[in-house]
Amino acid sequence: MSSTKILLSFAMPNHGSTFAHWLRDRLMKHYGLYDTKAVYLDSVVARSGPTDHAVSFGGREPEGEMAFVSPDDRPHLRSPTGAVPIGARLEEWKSLYANAMSEASVMIFVYTTEFPDSIYCMQEWNAYIKESKSRHPNRPLRGVILELTDATALVSQGAPNIKRITAAKTPGGQKGLTWDKGDFVITESAFAELTRAIGTLKE
Repeated sequence: MSSTKILLSFAMPNHGSTFAHWLRDRLMKHYGLYDTKAVYLDSVVARSGPTDHAVSFGGREPEGEMAFVSPDDRPHLRSPTGAVPIGARLEEWKSLYANAMSEASVMIFVYTTEFPDSIYCMQEWNAYIKESKSRHPNRPLRGVILELTDATALVSQGAPNIKRITAAKTPGGQKGLTWDKGDFVITESAFAELTRAIGTLKE
């Protein structure tokens, strides 16, 4: 039975969504994790089942297992080129995310300047603290903060089992998943440091 190994938490604005997709792809290839849920990114999981096209993001709410998929044209997500990410809304996304957290070995927080301003990101951070404290010692939930900006304020909240990796935004070069102007990645050395922090993933 498939389960989540790595769970991602990130803020979508300012190319954050594109970076999360890039990072998910790199982690999947590095660890050989190709199940949809294995490296959990909620918008990908939401549109992996039955979908219907929605005229605009934020319109009528989905019901049941049907996900509404549409361009997410909320202004704060629009890039300087006018590009917008694909949004997917699924009624049970909160319970799916909570279940993924209960299964995960590692949770990665992509800490950008937008992260602390996101209600959802801070809810995920607090849920991590609660989950990691409640886990049996034989099955810990480990956290890795990928610091694209200083995360001292976040770390000061006293979350357990946290490692910090510092990296800089590097231009993606408009190749592959970083197709838009302004999309960013991290260097190979920073990615290697991240995977060392993640360590071995248990079966």
